[in-house]
Amino acid sequence: MKRCLIFFCMLCVILPGSVWGADAGNPVKRVAVLPFSVHSSEDINYVRDGIWDMLISRLSSDDGVYVSPKQKVKEILGTFDKKELDIADVYALGKKLDLDYAVWGSITKIGNSISLDAKLLDVATYKTPVGVFEQCRGMDDVIPRISDFAKKITYHVQGKIPPVSVVPIPSLKTSETTPLQSPEEAKVLKTEEKTLTSVANPAFITASSPIDEGNKGFWISQKYDKGFRGMDIGDVNGDNLNEIVIIDEHSVMIYQKAGQGLKPVKSIPGDISSSYIAVDVADINGNGIPEIIVTNVKNRRLESFVIEFKDGKFVEIASGLKWFLRVIPVSGTPRLLGQTKGIANPFDNPVYEIVYNNGEYVEGERMTIPKGLSVYGLAVDSIEDNNIERVIALDEYGHICIYKKTIDSAYQKIHVLGGSDKLIWKSDEVFGGSNNYVYFGDVLKTSDTIDPPDKVFIKERILTYDVDGNGKRELIIVKNLSPVGRVMKNAQMFTSSEIYDFEWDGLGLSENWRTKKIQGYVIDYQFKDVDNDGKNEVVLAIGLGTFQSKSAVVAYDLDVQ
Repeated sequence: MKRCLIFFCMLCVILPGSVWGADAGNPVKRVAVLPFSVHSSEDINYVRDGIWDMLISRLSSDDGVYVSPKQKVKEILGTFDKKELDIADVYALGKKLDLDYAVWGSITKIGNSISLDAKLLDVATYKTPVGVFEQCRGMDDVIPRISDFAKKITYHVQGKIPPVSVVPIPSLKTSETTPLQSPEEAKVLKTEEKTLTSVANPAFITASSPIDEGNKGFWISQKYDKGFRGMDIGDVNGDNLNEIVIIDEHSVMIYQKAGQGLKPVKSIPGDISSSYIAVDVADINGNGIPEIIVTNVKNRRLESFVIEFKDGKFVEIASGLKWFLRVIPVSGTPRLLGQTKGIANPFDNPVYEIVYNNGEYVEGERMTIPKGLSVYGLAVDSIEDNNIERVIALDEYGHICIYKKTIDSAYQKIHVLGGSDKLIWKSDEVFGGSNNYVYFGDVLKTSDTIDPPDKVFIKERILTYDVDGNGKRELIIVKNLSPVGRVMKNAQMFTSSEIYDFEWDGLGLSENWRTKKIQGYVIDYQFKDVDNDGKNEVVLAIGLGTFQSKSAVVAYDLDVQ
């Protein structure tokens, strides 16, 4: 097998395609492929070298791509005194070689399974690396997979929409196989009832900005001179009308939509030393009145609390709760999840259901969620036809990952040890994106000679809902967009966003629809009835301006008839 791989690589090098054949209107993109790092108990450097050569050859075969010679890359790499390069090193190398893009990553081999995990850096803009992932069942599977791998990279380099990426589920039983459509083909795919995009109000899809009140199909509130941190919706005062509950850093604010604006219902100020990071609305104690559940970090410690409407006023019914809290629908039923603060990372500890028992909120059963996943950016629901619940989560980079339910496999092992059957599917693109964070560590460093602690950003919600009423739940998720990408560890800046609706097509997530770019950073969002008309809307808490010093609430109507 080793000789075959080397022979194949020689053919790839001998027979490269033209590199200067791009049209004048589409200038050639300059790309360099760096040697991948290797994680294996075996010596598989020959695999690394073979993959290196194959990627160079495959990318060079596209007329719109010029790949820097391998020897030139080696010379520049010799100036770095490191075994593995970080993103700053890759950026510096890209500048030295005058590149548009640089490709680097890792190869992990466990048993017969090999996983390829690459990142693509846009050198010109220093944007967040695009992740490209392939999993091979053995050495014989490497060569055909490299072609797919290279195609994905080429799509991103040329700014094209790549085909939907899937990891097949061996156990999935289907009566027939339907060819996968590209996103463009999916837009015109018709059923007997409707096109895939007909479930959304056209203004929701084509609106260029929620700030233009002249557009039909959505509503925007008055603007507020404060930065929102979170939002949820529910009838929190028992008047049979839904309210909007919003938090900023130190206060809880309750509003109700009235006409074209928001009417204040109640403002509940908090301690100035508190830092509110999440809010949820749900009836967890079962008394018929939804509670307001706030995750609060005070003096570097979790001091979460619960507010409820009792005897005509809002009162705190629980305080000092030592969990990060989030309400998620589990197959349509709201459940409160909690996670204590970890030591190595704030979200290292297992996730438990939090239940109300004998007048207290206490830990119930441990959720079958891989240890190491955050309670934020998480959903547990059935999105397939077989009604099997899956764990859907955003990974540390923002990829959507779908896992089998488990408590035996930790997140790190599922992703580092290639070939785990617990990972069903992983997106190529990144989603979510948040300015909301907690500090890593217990003590805030203030010395000018010591770096401040890392910020760990709170992931955006993942919503699941049967939007078009076909009996199958979809994913609604936000993608916040940044002009500088997500490369800075302790700073994020998002100025626009898009909302996506995905549906499981039997092999992976396919896109039903997305909005056009929204001028504003989505802080939080829900799919609930905000205007009390009996229909759910996509409701967004939006941050406005470069530093999101102003905020507003935006609601989109959906046409599901």
